[in-house]
Amino acid sequence: MNVAIVGCGHIASAYAEGLSAYPDLSLVATADFKNERAESLAAPHGADAFGDVDALLAGSDADLVLNLTIHDAHAPVTRACLEAGCHVVSEKPLALDAETARGLVDLADRNDRVLACAPISGQADAQQYAARLLRDRHIGPVRMAYAVGNFGRTAEWNPNPEPFLRVGPLYDGAVYPLTVLTTIFGPVTKVRTADASLLLQEHDHDGRSFQVETPDHVAATLEMKGGTLVQLTASLYVPHQTQHFSSLEFHGDAGSLYLGDCGNFDGNPSGPPLQVARLGEPYRPCPIPRRPAPLSYAAAVADAARAASNGATPSASGRQAAHLVATIEAIEACGRKGAPVAVDPVGFSTPDLRPWTGTTAPHRTVHPLLPSSAGTADATAPAPEGPNGDAVDLPPVGFGCSRYRGGTTYVDLDDAMADALAAGIRLFDTAELYGTEATLGGLLERPLGPPRDQLFLVGKAWNTNHRPEHLRAAAQDSLGRLGIDAFDCYMLHWPTAWRHQGPLGDVSRLSHEEAAALTFPSDETGAPLEADVTLAETWQEMEALREDGLARTLGICNVSRDQLTALLDLAAVPPAVVQVECHPYHHPIELIDFAHAQGIRVIAHSPLSAPGLLDDDALRPIADAHNVSTAQVVLRWNLQHGVVPIPSSTNADHVHANARVFGFALDAAEMATIDALHQPDFDRA
Repeated sequence: MNVAIVGCGHIASAYAEGLSAYPDLSLVATADFKNERAESLAAPHGADAFGDVDALLAGSDADLVLNLTIHDAHAPVTRACLEAGCHVVSEKPLALDAETARGLVDLADRNDRVLACAPISGQADAQQYAARLLRDRHIGPVRMAYAVGNFGRTAEWNPNPEPFLRVGPLYDGAVYPLTVLTTIFGPVTKVRTADASLLLQEHDHDGRSFQVETPDHVAATLEMKGGTLVQLTASLYVPHQTQHFSSLEFHGDAGSLYLGDCGNFDGNPSGPPLQVARLGEPYRPCPIPRRPAPLSYAAAVADAARAASNGATPSASGRQAAHLVATIEAIEACGRKGAPVAVDPVGFSTPDLRPWTGTTAPHRTVHPLLPSSAGTADATAPAPEGPNGDAVDLPPVGFGCSRYRGGTTYVDLDDAMADALAAGIRLFDTAELYGTEATLGGLLERPLGPPRDQLFLVGKAWNTNHRPEHLRAAAQDSLGRLGIDAFDCYMLHWPTAWRHQGPLGDVSRLSHEEAAALTFPSDETGAPLEADVTLAETWQEMEALREDGLARTLGICNVSRDQLTALLDLAAVPPAVVQVECHPYHHPIELIDFAHAQGIRVIAHSPLSAPGLLDDDALRPIADAHNVSTAQVVLRWNLQHGVVPIPSSTNADHVHANARVFGFALDAAEMATIDALHQPDFDRA
């Protein structure tokens, strides 16, 4: 699609450079009232330069016009381009009054043209993930939010500050938080209160002084669709270097979520892009479950071009932009009247979030706004496809729910599992042996519990329940404690069968001695008492559980390659998941490669707990090079081998850090260094 740029100021070069990443977009024309600027921008791209928009529309074959003029020129330039039959992407704001903005939307509809408007920041990974968490009530019903857009002391950082100061902080700065807020919650329905002040009237820039009359600091209370209240502050007085630059903070019944820079979309914000706090707890990073995919300014143009090609609505739609103008106009009216003002939705409704598969196989996710040549959004190994290409998708990192820490040591995981949910972990590895099913089930019913279809819950039958009748009862009891209808994967904890001693129930209520007698039956020599049931008989009942809807997939733990081969020979329904101990000291690569070749996913239990592993001298330089912990290096190493680690910790900071392994990637030399740590005779003893 042929693209023209009107307005060749300092931001135009960033748009033009970004266009080169999209093979289906060509910059063919530029226009600016300063001819030298139009020519300078056009020359590197072989485009034609024009002195104004009318000449460009008459003399170029542009299909889409990117309107980068100053604020008060946005609307007339957009109208001229739409009337000439071009699609338009406008810089913010779409217009300086609601009636004009609505008119542009109507004109685009009548002419069957695409109208889009910056900013596109609502489509960035951090903002979209925050929207998904909040819509899913990750922190409970959100009743209050704080939105800040402090872009002050414009004369110090903008080469042309006067137009910004004359339109004020709402039309230029507030659109960033408002874009994200309306992406999350839908339209603003009412402005309850508003107050505007002019704190700095006189400005100095390039050796001259000028004065403005437009208020430079605005505070308002907004009501969103659904009832969430927002305290909005927009300022061209408060310096943009403030700690509250362009942030959003959401408060729900069960906790809070903080988005540090709602206008960022390049994938590299300073500090964690998202933080989350359980009620009464401090903020901790909330990792995005894949490496953020940076967007360029040109992503808005590419998105509009795709919308024009397939008849879709652009992500940063003109209708949403027109609603923002109506919201700003209502804020101004509320300030004048001193009374609440309803906001016209301008036909804008709560938008769908873009496709997101970050919770299942981030390595296969391509950002829909990126050029196709950009490849994948992560550098982990591809998930195995298997002979039939039907390997199960798993969240990239899970949480191990075992209380057992060796000997007679048990830990309390109640808070840790809640921290894992808060950190965005969506795979939980449970077992009837662990005694944590009921607690996890209770957590899943609370606000930090995401919708069931976003979770991957693993259950495991203990060795004493291999006989078919005991196996079925064990599965049903575990499902009852978790409060779910079916496991995403139900596994055998071990391939060996021991003599049944009775239902395990909630073993967390038993003493160590009582639990050991129930779960580890042995003879006078201490040898396990085996059960007279074969793996074939047990697996046949596993298949029946799946057939009856108690499990979506089946799996097995702690097997060798030979044992897995034997199971595949006898199974009508092969295991979809194998879980084994896996870390740099014990890397069963032959088993992993064999499983992957069969389309079987591999989960790594005990990925961090090998004695001495996290203090290994080989890991420290790698961790320092990426500014991460050795634990994060080990987890990342597993991911890049296509293995899903399920670390466990009772330390809240460690739980959150263990989920934060998507902002860096290990290179081939680093992977080889870690691979070389394998010990063929590794023994935890």
